[in-house]
Amino acid sequence: MTQTALTYSPDQAEAHDRIAAALRVVGVDIDTGLLTPPREGKGAVMAVTGKAGSGKTLLLAALYRALEEAGVEIVSGDYESRKRRDKRTLAILAPTNKAASVLRMRGVPATTIHRILYTPVYHPEYEKIAEWLAGQGERPE
Repeated sequence: MTQTALTYSPDQAEAHDRIAAALRVVGVDIDTGLLTPPREGKGAVMAVTGKAGSGKTLLLAALYRALEEAGVEIVSGDYESRKRRDKRTLAILAPTNKAASVLRMRGVPATTIHRILYTPVYHPEYEKIAEWLAGQGERPE
């Protein structure tokens, strides 16, 4: 199966270029598919906004494929963090379940902002803190 070339509208092309530039700053080059180690303090959040039918989903689907090909791991609300310094991750979040559903229909593993905010992330130190707070363990460092 051959893929047809994707042609962006001027607004989509500008959004793509801005997103690609922001990703390069944090060491993810989607144009060349290269990843460099993350730099301290260089986290970022970016939002793609626009009216219905403006091409947000098409743009995000293409960006998702480029990020995946570059080796960025897409994480979801079910993700359990196992941080490694060389691992690059990205969460694709939507404001509503409807918006996330539209993205998922295009093959983009999106979830809602709400789900990410309210999904606990396990860390072994949390258990030590909980035991200490319950009076069942020594104070962790």
